[in-house]
Amino acid sequence: MKKRSCLLIILIALSATCRTYSQELPRKLEEAAAHHKEYRFSQAIGIYRSILEQRPDSTLTTEADSLLNMEIQKSLVTSENGNNMLLFASAPAPVTKKVFPAEKFFLRYPGFEEGSWMLPPAEFVKEAQGNPFNVMNMPQESSEIVFSAQDESGAWNIMYTRKLNDTLWSAPQILNENITTAGNEILPHLSPDGKTLYFSSDGHSGMGGYDLYMSKWNEETGDWDTAQNLGFPYSSTGNDYLCYNTPDSFFTILASDRETQQGELTLYITRYEALPLKNEVSQEDAPALATLAGARQQEESPAGSRKETESASEDEGYAEYSQAVKEVRELQDRLKRSVAQLDKRREEYAITTDSLQRVKQEQHILSLEADLLALTQSTTSAVAKLQKIEMDFLSKGIIIAQMMETEEEEAAGSAPDMPPMEFEFAENSMGQTPAFNFEVVVPAVDLSFKIAEESVVADLSELPGGLVYHIQLMTTNRPAAAKSFKGLTPVFERKLSSGKYTYSAGVFSTYAEALKNLNTVRKRGFPTALITAYSNGKSISTRNARIMEKQDNSIYRVTIAGYDTLPAEALSAIRENTTKDIAKAAIDGVMKFVIGPFTNKAQADALAGAISARGVAAEVEKVAN
Repeated sequence: MKKRSCLLIILIALSATCRTYSQELPRKLEEAAAHHKEYRFSQAIGIYRSILEQRPDSTLTTEADSLLNMEIQKSLVTSENGNNMLLFASAPAPVTKKVFPAEKFFLRYPGFEEGSWMLPPAEFVKEAQGNPFNVMNMPQESSEIVFSAQDESGAWNIMYTRKLNDTLWSAPQILNENITTAGNEILPHLSPDGKTLYFSSDGHSGMGGYDLYMSKWNEETGDWDTAQNLGFPYSSTGNDYLCYNTPDSFFTILASDRETQQGELTLYITRYEALPLKNEVSQEDAPALATLAGARQQEESPAGSRKETESASEDEGYAEYSQAVKEVRELQDRLKRSVAQLDKRREEYAITTDSLQRVKQEQHILSLEADLLALTQSTTSAVAKLQKIEMDFLSKGIIIAQMMETEEEEAAGSAPDMPPMEFEFAENSMGQTPAFNFEVVVPAVDLSFKIAEESVVADLSELPGGLVYHIQLMTTNRPAAAKSFKGLTPVFERKLSSGKYTYSAGVFSTYAEALKNLNTVRKRGFPTALITAYSNGKSISTRNARIMEKQDNSIYRVTIAGYDTLPAEALSAIRENTTKDIAKAAIDGVMKFVIGPFTNKAQADALAGAISARGVAAEVEKVAN
């Protein structure tokens, strides 16, 4: 009885503890989220870890508990990301900021061409025009564009299309796995040279919400490199959108809800930094840096006139700042020239064969490397000095971009490469989306031999020309149902002159390839299966087929390997250069797209060259040797 009483007391205590814990959990999560929002990541991390330690193991809980654990773990990782991002933060010089309705905030960015913001092509528009995600930027004479569109799951993906000729655009394709995530990628735009992609995403690692990212085009791979977070304070604990460097390289603009209510976004303007210096920022200083403290808050009066806070006096520390800017720019120019000179010397060294000359070049390279190291250190020190001046201005609320010119600059006119004294927000209007004529991507027929849940009876017209082998399964008096083939695919049906039907599986380019799969078919329930051969659709004996394999019968095909679906660029080149069929088949164990047959090798070579010129590797192969 006493034992039962103790157990009852323990159960009551545990029950009370569970109820208390359950009631406290929402409060703790809310507290952690508040810490995270205000950049107190250490406190948020501590709370999330404490919660997870008290939570039951996800493998022993209900699905709801498991999902909650995953969300808490995700929040913990986001706070850890934020903590790490503060270790490498930049401190851009603030210029101004202003609140706009979120609906069309992108129209207030100067630098974008008037009327270049518009809805994506009609087939990719699923929501109302007011959705800020559902717009794209397309300047006049654009040869390539990117835009965001929703897939069937509702996630936003960045699509790319380029102009093929005066009337035709390539079929829009989702960007690679370096860009696309399980989350959303929105509001993309390309740099003027098309080599840098900027976008917002809530799927890549960051501080939470939508962060800002960029990716560089890799000429070697012909694709986009890994997306890089632009870092704090461009990315914040809020939702950040559309980072843009003005064409004159004076300003950087971004939009964020880090200080605004729902339905509004603040546009932050900073001075453009080509090589921002990264330093650690404390959690205490992060909120001020995130809101770009010191930037003039612009407002519109009822009459529409601009009200701005007073800028710093013209002589308040500007001489020192001007000299620091000049020193940094000179050092950065020298650094750039030194790097170019060193690269040139290394290239010369790589192609030099004379031993004495190589020794001299080695000594020169070592000297250049030593000079570059010293110059790098000097540049780092100068940038650090400039940043300290800027941070001092920032703490005093001084707007650097509003400072008056020094007496020397007044005598010489406005300083070269210096930002203008004023920043003007644009008042652009939406453009009209043109009619797009996209190429039609014809899915290649998959003729690879495999065992699937259901057999596929393919059309004979889909067979490639030239010599092919099949594995004959059976002959019947009447058409057979697909289930009769026990998952073997593809299967081809031929009606014989006798009225009977014969069925064969697979498409193989060599006898050896067919032989390798023969036992698989026999063990599948077709013990009498045998190898048959066809040349340009006509039945021939396997003996003659094997002889053809060893002879030069001048039949060629163009093959493309390494793709699950045929790239749009390759399809465009094929359609522009030939009317030959396209098929997908296993050739020597490798999945390839096959175009042919060609009886003229020059024609096959020309097509392969046209495809390769579009960035897709293509080879010419003989159908038989």
